[in-house]
Amino acid sequence: MNGFKRQVYDQMEIAEELLWLHAEVEKKKKMRELMNTLAIEESALQLSSQLNDLQQRLKRVQLEFDERMNEVIASFRADNPDY
Repeated sequence: MNGFKRQVYDQMEIAEELLWLHAEVEKKKKMRELMNTLAIEESALQLSSQLNDLQQRLKRVQLEFDERMNEVIASFRADNPDY
């Protein structure tokens, strides 16, 4: 697999992780809201902690995705100067 295709494939894998993380964050938010509604504070606090961890991971992966996408674009432009 050439370098450009490898970069695009890597980006697709990171994009899949981003989608999963976004879904997990939303799921944890809904679970936390339910726990708060049911006055189950211990579980709500634990979910808040998990949600915080997921959001930090999401930020890190988003930054990685953005940086690599810039590299993919630069590589494509270097290989295709007419664009």
